[in-house]
Amino acid sequence: MDEILHLPVRELGAAMQAGELTSRQICSAFLDRIEQAEAINAVVFVDRAQVLADADRADVLRQQGAEQVLLGIPFSVKDSIAVAGWPWRSGSFARADVVAEVDATAVARIRATGAIPLCKTATPEYTWSAQTHSALHGRTCNPYDLQRSPGGSSGGEAALHAIAGAPFGLGTDGFTSIRVPAHFCGSAGLRPTSGVVSEWGTWPTTKATGMMDISTTGPMGRYAQDLDLLLDALTGPDPRDPFVHPLPRRERSVTRVGVLPGQALGSLSPGTVRALDLAREELVRRGAEVVPIAPWSIDSAVELAFALMAPDGGQRARENLAAAQGRHTSEFANLLEGLQAGRMDIDQYLQTVHRLTEFRAGIRLALADVDVALAPVAAGSAPLHDRLPGSDDDAYDVQGFAHAFAVALAGVPSAVVPICMEGSVPVGVQVIGSAHDDYVVLQAATALQQACAASIPAPTAWANERG
Repeated sequence: MDEILHLPVRELGAAMQAGELTSRQICSAFLDRIEQAEAINAVVFVDRAQVLADADRADVLRQQGAEQVLLGIPFSVKDSIAVAGWPWRSGSFARADVVAEVDATAVARIRATGAIPLCKTATPEYTWSAQTHSALHGRTCNPYDLQRSPGGSSGGEAALHAIAGAPFGLGTDGFTSIRVPAHFCGSAGLRPTSGVVSEWGTWPTTKATGMMDISTTGPMGRYAQDLDLLLDALTGPDPRDPFVHPLPRRERSVTRVGVLPGQALGSLSPGTVRALDLAREELVRRGAEVVPIAPWSIDSAVELAFALMAPDGGQRARENLAAAQGRHTSEFANLLEGLQAGRMDIDQYLQTVHRLTEFRAGIRLALADVDVALAPVAAGSAPLHDRLPGSDDDAYDVQGFAHAFAVALAGVPSAVVPICMEGSVPVGVQVIGSAHDDYVVLQAATALQQACAASIPAPTAWANERG
């Protein structure tokens, strides 16, 4: 049954429609893979009996003539997103006993296509880390090298997809949280245009905070070619999240690819530079023209992001997490403490919002005359645990994520796919587009992933550990 795990979603659906596979067979294969993958600690909840009961119902519907592409396909869900009847803990002891009463809008919409929730995946506490480690669930590991980070905060999703433990799933991206895990783990992820996917049913919520519309739910998976299926279902207005607006399905050929000048890229690892070069060369080979674009300020991106994350000095977060009674990782405890120095008065906050407006407009103007642009995801590939990209020493400089932060602040769509290897781990690129060009971005990302697939071996470290 191992071949089932590596089929793209459309092929799984076609095989069921042709009577060659059943949903029970497909779900059983992924459930078995999850059981084999304890070494990476990516899954925090699974109900095998419930998943198989849902699969049997999907098989009956197909026998009765239902033809939905996603009917009977399993999908994973980050633990910050509600699935009715399942734990909803967001990596925190403060929510250790919380069970969701209803589905998040995103889950409900995917479930309405006939797809089946498969499992909940690990997130750092409160989703506030670029690695996936919590006091409640422990540390999630990179399947290519268990001593290295899978990224965060959707690290459980990316690690699970990398080992073919789920065909695709739902993550969230505040500043880095879909794209960095996909980059570190060699899987695919899309941060959609800000405001096109409902946040209702995620915790912590962000709309009524300094982050406003910056954070977004988005699709992740093994293959970029599958992510449009989730995006189709996810987007659209939701009365419970009144700031959500429609996403038109715009598609066109990629004829102009934007590239940043070298001095605007910052200090990058050799593998990251190579990934950018290979991605640019592949799009040129496919007929695109290279267009230099105006650089954006990565120096200010991280500082601006942290200012917006907690303009109250972290007071809301500390109140939300008080029930944890101090049971946090040292990294998270230090973050909660350190945020107090960032408390703003109203004038300071409004000045910061003005800076965001100008920053966002600058990047969107830079993208206006190209179909897509290429940028690093981070300064380097997956580092050792408790380190940052581009270095395995004790330096902990979050500036290594500046390009991911910048794109999040801009609110534009960005897909990440693996391009090459750097040592034992993959390296990805961000394929960025103008606001609402999400499908154009996915089209280019799919082409790049398919062109580079032969150079990305499947991870084996997790299987070696399993023995």
